[in-house]
Amino acid sequence: MGAVPEVSLCPVTVCRFFPLTSFRRLHGFYRGHQNVVPFSEYAPEQESHITDPTSLPNPVLSPISSISGWGRQTCYIDEERQIVPPTVSAYQGLPQGMPMPLFGSAGEIGLNAGVCYDRINRLAPYGLGIAEEEGGLGRGLEGDNSGLDEIQVTDWRRIKWHHAQQQCVKKNAAQLKSRTVFVIRTWHTFEYTPYHIMMLRAIISELSLASGGEMTVRFLIHVQDDGIPIWASNEEYDRVLRESLPEEFQGMGTLWSVAQMRLVYPPPFPPSIDNFSGGDIYDVYRSLHFPLQFFASQHPEFDYFWQWEMDIRVTGNYHELLHRITSWADRQPPEYLWEKSSKFFILPLYNHSYEAYSHSVVQDVTASGHPPVSGPQRAADQLLPIPPQNPSSNGEVTDLITFNPLFDPTQTRWAFRDDITGYVEDRPPTRAALITASRLSRRLLLLMHEETLRKKHTMFPEMYPASIALHYRLKAVYAPLPLYLDRDWPAQHANEVFNNAKLSDESKAAGMDHGAGHFHGEGGSVFGPGEHVFRGATFYSNAGFAGYLWRRWLGRENGNDEIAWELEAGRGRMCLPMMVLHPIKYE
Repeated sequence: MGAVPEVSLCPVTVCRFFPLTSFRRLHGFYRGHQNVVPFSEYAPEQESHITDPTSLPNPVLSPISSISGWGRQTCYIDEERQIVPPTVSAYQGLPQGMPMPLFGSAGEIGLNAGVCYDRINRLAPYGLGIAEEEGGLGRGLEGDNSGLDEIQVTDWRRIKWHHAQQQCVKKNAAQLKSRTVFVIRTWHTFEYTPYHIMMLRAIISELSLASGGEMTVRFLIHVQDDGIPIWASNEEYDRVLRESLPEEFQGMGTLWSVAQMRLVYPPPFPPSIDNFSGGDIYDVYRSLHFPLQFFASQHPEFDYFWQWEMDIRVTGNYHELLHRITSWADRQPPEYLWEKSSKFFILPLYNHSYEAYSHSVVQDVTASGHPPVSGPQRAADQLLPIPPQNPSSNGEVTDLITFNPLFDPTQTRWAFRDDITGYVEDRPPTRAALITASRLSRRLLLLMHEETLRKKHTMFPEMYPASIALHYRLKAVYAPLPLYLDRDWPAQHANEVFNNAKLSDESKAAGMDHGAGHFHGEGGSVFGPGEHVFRGATFYSNAGFAGYLWRRWLGRENGNDEIAWELEAGRGRMCLPMMVLHPIKYE
């Protein structure tokens, strides 16, 4: 098949502790839509070892709609109220032999695990492969583009998304019990490619308009030149804002700068326990949460805040993804929740059952003799009283949702575990979740804001929200997002490496007993020097596989005859299930 290049995992001196390259490479990701079978007939590559499935009967395409917008008044994209949000379609089934995720579970979260998305039916409605004179992003697609002529074309050249969102919210205001803002982090000199434009259209259409105004999309834009006085001149602010966004997204941005944050949270800050990066306390690397905290304090109309990065891609419907994750998180009972959220849910290890995983966590906590986290873990000089719990119809409203485990940094060799500022008595209890993409409640962000403003408390950005939630007994959940690896990891060994589980006799016999102890450090954790094991993953800060998979799905990766491969009879372009891919640095 189209050759799959090796993702550079780690130096030889490191890889000898984790023999990753001895695991069988998985090829089922690249099978095309002509290999799609009904979900009832599907078998993952890890179990079936299908090497080259033959062409199958034409699979069924079905429209994918937003979930909770039903019952609300229709929102239109254009001012003339003629164009409704596009309908995207997915194939009913999966390519035979498509690998299953190693971590997380689409079915557990409530996602439709039995459909897959191809680039034409997913993204052509937003301009992919459509001629510019028709309002698209241009032709120029290689590979299998069958069905492109059947896509309903929208002329995007005259769309004003800010106005469309405003009208949608106004139209459905009486039905919106709470509001959520989807905050996209970017900067004022960011260069928007056609692929970014296409992605943003999908985000706004699916999250905001197709759901009847349930969410509003905004850009939080970092002005990297502190010499531009955006806080002192409305004219200068408006000029920079205009130049920071493509025309169709004008009116959706909010500017911020480090110099502005010095005014909002004025110095001096006390010394940090440890400043591993060596940067100033206001540097973006150390205080990315400052502008989001301040944004929340200025926008009381929003109850929840998703923060999102420009290098994240989603193969499926954005609203289905976030709605299902939020509903799942709200349903989780508080008992043992911090403990269940501290580790990866390894799908095959627990026979695909999150209930079995939860039961094993309770058993482990009981056997340890340590009580579970059940109340506020207060810091010595904590500022504010514990807020009351906030129940919803689904359960207890969730204040923090993350896509990676909420771990205890003191039990790791993570470099930034002691980047803690302002806690002058003792080191406070802490938790962290790596990658800042997450959903935060307004009350959590306001607690962070007040602690920073009045007590000079702050921590490294990936540690501060979870730690404040821990201090104030707020509900925080790691949502077990489906995460795929490019190799067939033995589930037990994955548990040993990623969750620091006790080494099995089989792993010891296979010579795998060096890795955990060498890299996990005191207490044990994959977070730290051992993070190279994520290079072959679909979602992590250094996940090299994510970019390759995304570009190949787009039909843009052509250094190994991939396009020729998908054009061969009986194959077709790739069809992937719902995936969240990160980081994507170029298309």
